[in-house]
Amino acid sequence: MAEWATLPRDILVLIAEHIDFFEDFINFCVVCKSWQSVTSILGKSRILPPRFPWVMLTDIAEKNYPKVTGDVYPADMLVEEVKKNEYIEGMHNRRFFSISTSKTYEFELPEATRRKCLGVCYGWLLTIGYDLQINLLHPFTRLQIGMPSLLSFKSFENLDDYDEDFNPQDVFDFFVKKAVMSSNPRNTSNEDCIVLAIYGECRVLAFARPGDKVWTDINVPSNVYTDVVYYKGKFYAVDCHGVVVVCDINDGNGPIATPIARIPDGFHVLNYKYLVESSGFLLLVIRCCRGVYFGDKEDVDRPYHYTTGFSILRLEECYGDRSSHEYPYKMTQVDSLEDNTLFVGYNASISLPSSKCVKANCIYFSDDNAEPYSTQPYGGGHDTGIFEVESGSITLHYASKFMSHLTPPIWFI
Repeated sequence: MAEWATLPRDILVLIAEHIDFFEDFINFCVVCKSWQSVTSILGKSRILPPRFPWVMLTDIAEKNYPKVTGDVYPADMLVEEVKKNEYIEGMHNRRFFSISTSKTYEFELPEATRRKCLGVCYGWLLTIGYDLQINLLHPFTRLQIGMPSLLSFKSFENLDDYDEDFNPQDVFDFFVKKAVMSSNPRNTSNEDCIVLAIYGECRVLAFARPGDKVWTDINVPSNVYTDVVYYKGKFYAVDCHGVVVVCDINDGNGPIATPIARIPDGFHVLNYKYLVESSGFLLLVIRCCRGVYFGDKEDVDRPYHYTTGFSILRLEECYGDRSSHEYPYKMTQVDSLEDNTLFVGYNASISLPSSKCVKANCIYFSDDNAEPYSTQPYGGGHDTGIFEVESGSITLHYASKFMSHLTPPIWFI
């Protein structure tokens, strides 16, 4: 060990610069003090994702919010508590659960305290606060990159059109539904890093780059989009009816989304939908849900809403006479993910190869049904589990024990 501890610093820096994942960098740092000292040289330049997905658990500050009584909605109480901005012991720490080690880690992360958090891939989060500021945040280095504020979305161009008692701060926690990035902002220029978001009551699309002043709307053929993905150099989105669109943000007549495929007949259009790239293909994943929220009869033994299964469709180009097809792509159902695993929820949907700690042919899902959060005593987070594609069975996941009105557990990838 003494010989390892005396390695020249420039050699240690060279080794550290070739580490690709956060867990490996942590292991590097704990070898000895001389190795750990290299981190001060690298600083925040080592912006690394985790090797395997982690689960970011609920805000520690939220566990001390007062319990709901009477007719006061939990979400209303949440806003009031955020406005107070009172200090709670440990509130600036955030817990992460590693599926590779089955351990929970706690980090000091005040940048995420009392802020809505969304996973946008490459090891980054998008955070939105009561101050209406939106940031990209790398939780392991605490590096932040500013994005245009919530008020710069087109919905807020004319605040005079809203009721006189409307306050934009009242919607900070659910205004942005989903967001994805085109590339890691630390590895590319601001011009190349684009964040595309689903936002507003109508769930439409807008994009921005770090350094922009406003979010720019995309002209869409419909609304209520449920997911977006960056696939082969372009953004794609799917709406609640199962129509997939491709976005052209450089169109000469302005950013526009064009329909390219539609879900086949026979699939329930009200179920949640995700887009994810897997083994080079673009998949549409349909999440089937039940419960009172979806019109079922009340059952005291069942949650207000819960997932019952998933269906998987693959987009394939239509060949031959295009005039005989309504869309240039069709969707074909597939019955296996083979050696891949999907992660869906309040994060950029992603596919990873299976491993000893990630089950093959499974879908890991977190609770992203935001609408019921405001009326439930403890918020959302219970509908989290692992769906096995072959058997159709679902097992609960560790994260289902953690509930929140602001940011239920999300996959951090």
